[in-house]
Amino acid sequence: MALDLLRAYAGPSLAPAQWAAGAAAVVALWSVLGERDLRPRERLPWVALAAMLVPTYVGHARRLDLGDSIHYYAYLRSLLFDHDLDLANDYTLLGWYPQTDVLPVGAPLLWSPLVVLVHLGRHAARLFGLGPPTGTEPLYQAAVCQATLLYGTAGLFLLMHTLRRWVGPAAAFWATVIAWVGSPVRFYLSVLPGLAHGVEFFAAVLVLRAYLALRERPDRRHALLAGAACGLVFLTRSQDGLLLGLPAIELAYRFSLDRRGWPPQALVRSFAVLLIAFVVVALPQIAVWQAMFGTPLLVPHERLHGTSFLHLDHPQLLGTLVSARGGLFASYPMMLVAVLGLLALAFRDPRYVLACAPVVVAGWYVNSVVFDWYQVRRFTGAVPLLAPGLAVVLAPVTRAGVAVCALVAFLVLRYDVAVDALRSTPGDPAPLRAVVAQAADGLAASGYELVAGVSPRAATRLLATYTGQPLLEDEVTTVDLGGETSLLRLPRPARHLSAPAVEDGIACRWVNDREARLFLPLAREGAIVVTLRARALETPEPQFMAVSWNEADVGRVEMSPAWADYRFHVPAAAVVAGTNVLVLRFDRGPVYHRVRGEGPREVRPAALSTLTLHRQH
Repeated sequence: MALDLLRAYAGPSLAPAQWAAGAAAVVALWSVLGERDLRPRERLPWVALAAMLVPTYVGHARRLDLGDSIHYYAYLRSLLFDHDLDLANDYTLLGWYPQTDVLPVGAPLLWSPLVVLVHLGRHAARLFGLGPPTGTEPLYQAAVCQATLLYGTAGLFLLMHTLRRWVGPAAAFWATVIAWVGSPVRFYLSVLPGLAHGVEFFAAVLVLRAYLALRERPDRRHALLAGAACGLVFLTRSQDGLLLGLPAIELAYRFSLDRRGWPPQALVRSFAVLLIAFVVVALPQIAVWQAMFGTPLLVPHERLHGTSFLHLDHPQLLGTLVSARGGLFASYPMMLVAVLGLLALAFRDPRYVLACAPVVVAGWYVNSVVFDWYQVRRFTGAVPLLAPGLAVVLAPVTRAGVAVCALVAFLVLRYDVAVDALRSTPGDPAPLRAVVAQAADGLAASGYELVAGVSPRAATRLLATYTGQPLLEDEVTTVDLGGETSLLRLPRPARHLSAPAVEDGIACRWVNDREARLFLPLAREGAIVVTLRARALETPEPQFMAVSWNEADVGRVEMSPAWADYRFHVPAAAVVAGTNVLVLRFDRGPVYHRVRGEGPREVRPAALSTLTLHRQH
């Protein structure tokens, strides 16, 4: 944990130490489980899941993005430093403008134990000369992200244990892994841990476990625990209050089965305990809404967007499931498998399916009537409820062996990563064909990196075979930057280039930052000449472009606001076999819309049409 927090300052240089610490933790877990008299076969699922989580611990994000992460953290920072709920100064300190914060307070509250420990440690560091903290330091942001990861990890282990109620250890393990990498959970543990969804997943697992405990012993104690778990998941995401239906349906079902042994008074008492526990745990959210908005109950979207945020007259029921813009099944096909598994589970455990189905269907409907129905992340709280169906489907697959199950999990992961690559913002389309192509590119890039560590020349030739676009196989290669060339995707995605455009009748891409990077795989060393056909956006002062090749400066030129060729000589010493990095840096960053009065409101210093490489002898 300490290494993870320090990583926010030291950067990737700490990664080797984190890998070593992760390996040591896995070995220690194996030893601890052995001391509890678990046989190696019984220990294996727990240790394997821990080992699979190590890459996430090493590589997860540690900074809060300028979005909902700031909304969530603003609560915690304000309570910790200002002791109030006036968030205006918190937004300013965190680099954003003051806004209305309607997001739930559950995630900040659950982050608080770790963040408070970090806060105390940071204050103790003042004894050694550090100044007072502000709560915006990378350390605090890293603590938030680590807390989410800890809760998500606990949720995965608890889910695996819970699934053993329906299937054996192997199926429970693989169902947990695929529910992780084949749902929104993976993204919100590794890419955006500053949001509430990792904590939401943990709380939803607690609801599932509390429901099962209530099934076993429908007394007031277990009704209280179930209500508390539902209150917790409501705190993390308000719409997940629907999960209260799971234990409520169980109580009603129990009463319908045994009216003599369970008189109406007992049912009423259990319902009362369930609801009281729910409300008590939900009180922090109710108190915050009352303090900030003068009402104990709030519909967050309605506060921000008005009553028009609901489209009750035309719900997107089908789109919410299958749309390329963010349908649950289109984005996460294994969730469709899980739903089909619930149909099979209905023959073995109809009681669970009858309790689960109304809750899942209600969540589906609620998502479908919201104006931004394509926000597939809203299904995160349903993942634990669908997981038993996934486990039932995977049970026969596990008989095929570890290799088959691992291959399925790997392909599910690659599909998920491909969807993320295509969907930079919610609602961006990710059609199946494009996702499959992106997944294939991802496999090619991974294979390239693996082979390049041994033989860069062989890796480059293999990549050229895959793309059909080798560089400098002949004396000259021209790359059309205005087209859909694979060299903008492989071996690494080009950075800060726009979608294809047309400027003065010429196909091109705009540089949308003050720096652009191209990653060019070459099979041989040797001096080359780089020619860029480009034009600058019109600016009052001259625009200059500096070019470097593998961090070696190769020239700086003044650009014209008309198409022209710019030539740079790259010495042989700067060219390597394998990936070469071409960097373009611009002195000025004009905003396109300000210059031309139309178009995107983003920095666009120049447009690029072609890149020509010429081998020198």
